Amino acid sequence: MPFFRSRDKASDGLPQGGPSQNVPKNVDDPAAAQRALENGQLVPAALRRLSALSDQDSFTSDLSINEFSLVKSSGLHPICQVAGTAVYKIGYQQIPYGGSQPLAVISEAFNEARRLAIQRIEQEATLAHADAVVGVRITQGMFDAESGLIEFSLIGTAVKSLNGLLRGSQENAKNRPVLTTLSGQDVHLLLENGISPAGLVGASCCYLATLSASTYQQMYSMLGSGMVNFEIREFTQGYYASRRIVMQDVEKAAKSIGARGIIDFRFHSSTSSYQMPGSNSENVGAVSFITHVLATAIYEPAQKAQPKPQKILFVSP
Repeated sequence: MPFFRSRDKASDGLPQGGPSQNVPKNVDDPAAAQRALENGQLVPAALRRLSALSDQDSFTSDLSINEFSLVKSSGLHPICQVAGTAVYKIGYQQIPYGGSQPLAVISEAFNEARRLAIQRIEQEATLAHADAVVGVRITQGMFDAESGLIEFSLIGTAVKSLNGLLRGSQENAKNRPVLTTLSGQDVHLLLENGISPAGLVGASCCYLATLSASTYQQMYSMLGSGMVNFEIREFTQGYYASRRIVMQDVEKAAKSIGARGIIDFRFHSSTSSYQMPGSNSENVGAVSFITHVLATAIYEPAQKAQPKPQKILFVSP
């Protein structure tokens, strides 16, 4: 599933005519918030907060002192903190035992939750007139296995590019704010070397690895081969298959926004075990591998800028 989904002006969730229009006065009305989410818009409280930015000269950020100094020296001006969140319910997923294969319902739930969270932090950054969001922190998890509820949350600092360096990287991203997990120090180093972040790319995959009859018998045999160490190749292959799928999806997402490379990988994998169907035994017959990847795609101009000389300090022993 592509990480970024194209949206037209009528469905991107942004108020027409600027951030100060159509902002509901009752920011705490749960029904209004729910209607906004159903229409792909931000909740009224977020709209009200962002629309008030033009009336104040101060800014908010979660940047450290070093990050703030380097961000400012790179021509980026902090505006405010922005966030995006989605809590998603996984639908019914039948567990097939006809061989190892991806579990589409679970995979799509994680990918859609991520897409919604990214869309919302993009909308907040756009309303703040930001060119980028730096230092994006990610929280992703499941409430509990029985509820099937998953959460994906992003928070970062929206910044304005005063020298146009970041705006030049958005030619293939439809002028959306650039989102990056890179810290202020890392963004500074990239810009110093003529490289800009192009956006977040990510993917999730749930892959079911099922034991063959011979391996199952070998695993739980009380005699012979069941008493020695051996590799469960079906499970090893399941892990590799899950990782291969998410890497392919991430590479496709990076190409779709015109990126030249991917850096700062955030890789996470978890497992769940299942019994063999029609068996009263608690023996594991299959394992699902849920793999998540989130990274920053980078834009590198065709003509590379010469890297600035680095200062080297020699210390005598």
